[in-house]
Amino acid sequence: MNTSGASGNGAVSGSGGVMSSAGGAGAGGSAGVGGAANGGASGGGGASGAAGAAGGSSVLGATPPMGWNSWNAYNCNGLNETVVKSMADAFITTGMKDVGYQYVNLDDCWMDGRDGSGNLKASASKFPSGIKALADYIHGKGLKIGIYETPNTKTCAGLYGGYAGGVGSVGHEMADAQTFASWGIDYLKYDKCQGQMGGFAVMRDALKATGRPIFYSINPADQGPFCTPTSCSIDLPKTANMWRIGFDISAQWSEVIRLIDANKNQASGAGPGHWNDPDMLEVGNGLNDTEGRAHFSMWVIMASPLITGNDLTKMSTATKATLTNAEAIAINQDSLGKQGKVVATPATNLEVWSKELSGTNARAVALFNRGTSSASITVQWSQIGIPAGAATVRDIWAAKDVGPATGSYTASNVPGHSVVLLKIVSTP
Repeated sequence: MNTSGASGNGAVSGSGGVMSSAGGAGAGGSAGVGGAANGGASGGGGASGAAGAAGGSSVLGATPPMGWNSWNAYNCNGLNETVVKSMADAFITTGMKDVGYQYVNLDDCWMDGRDGSGNLKASASKFPSGIKALADYIHGKGLKIGIYETPNTKTCAGLYGGYAGGVGSVGHEMADAQTFASWGIDYLKYDKCQGQMGGFAVMRDALKATGRPIFYSINPADQGPFCTPTSCSIDLPKTANMWRIGFDISAQWSEVIRLIDANKNQASGAGPGHWNDPDMLEVGNGLNDTEGRAHFSMWVIMASPLITGNDLTKMSTATKATLTNAEAIAINQDSLGKQGKVVATPATNLEVWSKELSGTNARAVALFNRGTSSASITVQWSQIGIPAGAATVRDIWAAKDVGPATGSYTASNVPGHSVVLLKIVSTP
């Protein structure tokens, strides 16, 4: 959830999700279930150890995490055991698990203070079976569970929304980490909520000490300025597996653009085990279908976590098709772990983004029309660093080959607020 009283009920708007120990889908081809192995150490020095073994599969968060977070759709009052189980069920029935989604994440408002021994306790009214039983239910479906806490005495809902049960972890880090591990938690979202920056390393070390691989997602800012890999008082890749780089998203095109721009120059921080997080997906939450697909495309090209924030039980056909496009997800989950960059700006509001993929001379390309009027957009092979000769061109959303092409490719009449997502591979 969010770090200021920005959301409608005065609590905080969700973000960053809680996610677990492995990367999402496998690299290359369509996204496979579970993707990278979920044992092993954290490649980025995050929650579960030092650098992972060679080969990537033992790296915690080897690819950007994929899952769901409760905040955007259910906020504080709507979160409960029935909702979370229904989302886990929907991972199966919608085919989301089959394309790599795995983390079912509880945001703020799951807890109800501490017991007489000082241990965190779940809200008995919201989670009558307890978090351990919920984790068992989710694990039984081959999925993972995430949870939320803060490096302060209160959570953000406690600070900004008056949620009395929202207690933070400061001073209880070792005990809380052990509690999470004993419950079977796979992912922790740790939200600053006016806590101290030094608290993130304290919880990182506490999570490591449990011996359980727990993916570590942090939000290292309040309302700003935000920490990024190029400007932060802490070393983000050595602290966490994922970190927020901007203020909370909302389901407006201008907000999607704001977070894309905030992430545009942060590619140096991203890689297996450590990812920039421009916040949760708002696909299905109020953007139109074209904007939702463009939003998803840009999170794909930026190697961003794919954490949905919608009600998975009520998805439209278009929303489901966007969130479960296996070819798009495979780009996001590519094992090389490169974040895409802007390589050309042909005109105002037109951008060409390129993401290096595993394999020889393979690139994902987003032809991005940020404006409102249709326009043709061209990508030159020289801009994306492949040989000048022939290359195959695959239009991901059209699900068809539109090449081969030599030297360049032009997409005609790209509508406003949309993306043409391509995979381009130089022909040997």
